[in-house]
Amino acid sequence: MKDDTMIFDDKYFIGRKIKSFRKKRGLTQAELAEKIDLSEKHISKIEASIHVPSLSAFFKIAEALEIGMEEFGFELKTDGNPDREELIKCIFDSTDEEIKLLLSVVKCLKENLHKFN
Repeated sequence: MKDDTMIFDDKYFIGRKIKSFRKKRGLTQAELAEKIDLSEKHISKIEASIHVPSLSAFFKIAEALEIGMEEFGFELKTDGNPDREELIKCIFDSTDEEIKLLLSVVKCLKENLHKFN
């Protein structure tokens, strides 16, 4: 039997988890879709593992279903650093476009940090 935390070995894992938690919350695909501003068809395709959700959609789904990343086998290690935790939360709450912009800004800042020290 496969370990469900091995998501990289099981392409159906995310869709199955989303469907399972949606049903546990008593939501239809239409209700979940409305909560996160996606189409019911898109939710259906994610649950059927036809589509993999974008990072932004993935976090919206997880938030709407009130589940943490650990439910998907992810462990965020912040080492108790509140700044790191806040940065991660900021990224999770961002759209795909915002993530691209944030990444380019962070890369630029990181490359030039030595100039400010």
